[in-house]
Amino acid sequence: MDEQMRERIIGEIVRVFACDLDLTADVIVVYIFGSFLKSNRFNDIDIGVLVSGERKPYDYFKYGMRIASVIEQHISPRCEVDLRILNGAPVRFLYEVIQSGRLVFARDEDERSSFEADVLTQYLD
Repeated sequence: MDEQMRERIIGEIVRVFACDLDLTADVIVVYIFGSFLKSNRFNDIDIGVLVSGERKPYDYFKYGMRIASVIEQHISPRCEVDLRILNGAPVRFLYEVIQSGRLVFARDEDERSSFEADVLTQYLD
């Protein structure tokens, strides 16, 4: 996959979060990470999403699956999306997403920077 196609797919993903407010109104921050960013050969697109509010783990799972399904319908060529809700994820994983991933959407910059600062503080402790 060339860089132009990668950027087009990222743009399609961002449009889902920016435009489908019925589905994504609770989304605060979105990162893309993993092999999709680093390699021309990848199996899926790894997406990390921070959402507002508290939910039960199963509700986070269902919400993430709904968003992943919509994204898969909007990107071409079709790719499998592995979407992970970042709320409650281990600090080491969050640190890797922030450090090696790419921020592609932030609904609220203050919340984004607070989230990243909290993760970095916990990781370095």
